[in-house]
Amino acid sequence: MRKKRLIVLRIILGILIALNLAVIFGFSGENAAKSSQTSSTVTEKVAEVVVPDFEKKPPEEQKIIVKKMEPPIRKIAHFSEYASLGALIFLFLLTWDGIVVMQYSGSIGLAMVYAATDELHQKFSFGRAASVLDMLIDTSGALVACSVLLLIRFLVLWAQKKPKKILTTVYSFSASKIEKSLRFAVVADLHGRFDERLPELLRSAKPDAILIPGDLVTYEKIAEDGDAPFDFLTVCASIAPTYYSLGNHECGASRHGNPFAKPRKKELPAGFAERVAKTGAVLLRNESVLQNDIWFCGLESGFEGEKNAPDTGALAKFDALPGYRVLLCHHPEYFVPYIQKTSVDLVVCGHAHGGHWRFFGHGLYAPDQGLFPKYTSGVLDGRCVISRGLGDHTCIPRINNPRELVLIDVKPLEK
Repeated sequence: MRKKRLIVLRIILGILIALNLAVIFGFSGENAAKSSQTSSTVTEKVAEVVVPDFEKKPPEEQKIIVKKMEPPIRKIAHFSEYASLGALIFLFLLTWDGIVVMQYSGSIGLAMVYAATDELHQKFSFGRAASVLDMLIDTSGALVACSVLLLIRFLVLWAQKKPKKILTTVYSFSASKIEKSLRFAVVADLHGRFDERLPELLRSAKPDAILIPGDLVTYEKIAEDGDAPFDFLTVCASIAPTYYSLGNHECGASRHGNPFAKPRKKELPAGFAERVAKTGAVLLRNESVLQNDIWFCGLESGFEGEKNAPDTGALAKFDALPGYRVLLCHHPEYFVPYIQKTSVDLVVCGHAHGGHWRFFGHGLYAPDQGLFPKYTSGVLDGRCVISRGLGDHTCIPRINNPRELVLIDVKPLEK
């Protein structure tokens, strides 16, 4: 899957590079009169935007303004063309493993060579001359763009390697259906990235049960990671009874960063359920289990194609059970249309990653909710707890949104 995505990315970048080269070649092939006309037209459009009341000025004054602005506009255009070219070449080379410094310098070098040939091309166009200064400006555009990308890459890698802060959030509820206090730990959205600090945090929390509402591991990593997810489940089961339901990533139903994709659910790899069972954890796939007078149910992700809905039949059966009921549901967007009308006592969710970037207490973007999502963190309707999750499957760092271990304390209602 990763190889296919790389091939597609390389094809897209290759096309963009070719288009960029074609645009530069086309402008260089214009004769002096045509080039001057194009430059004047562009400069005039810029003047209309940046010069106050430009359109109200007399035509002669407009011509003077355009004439003064035209040289720097041309230089900026040269700079921008090659900034784009250098950035695209650098991104193209980064799709292969290699020495980044060589890819960086190679991108700038290729842009400089094309800038030199571009000046020679202009020299042989009627009425135009080659300019060393223009070549240096072109190369500086590629240099700046590639340097910015190199810095961004460094910062992303640094953010990925830096130990991530884990915030412990505690929610407290009262319930009439229980006779002793309970504590649940919610471990959501690890995506196959198992923080070595997490087991000790769980031991210190002393939960009565550990709830994993999906995306413990991605479908692709189930085979790649070998024993890692099962080792983690074994540790969890040694701390407290552990219940695990499947999210969209275990089911293979992910857009993989492509908002236009139509995912299709896949069968779990052979032996996955059996290996989970050997860890001592309980895998709940639209089914329920009774433990110490508490019912636990795992509502599996129903995300497939354009459809994103749970198994309502399984939900109805769970709703009909007596006693205190805890529902593991990966998608918080299921709560309002499907779960809120039930009498389920406690729901735990993940999937939204806290909105990834949080400002003024609100997330910026969440999968399947889009921009400015409603359900990313906190408690809905006094019983649906949404975890911000403990990991990510994207290289984009979180902002103002630390990873979150959620603890839920439920106490008997005082009579």
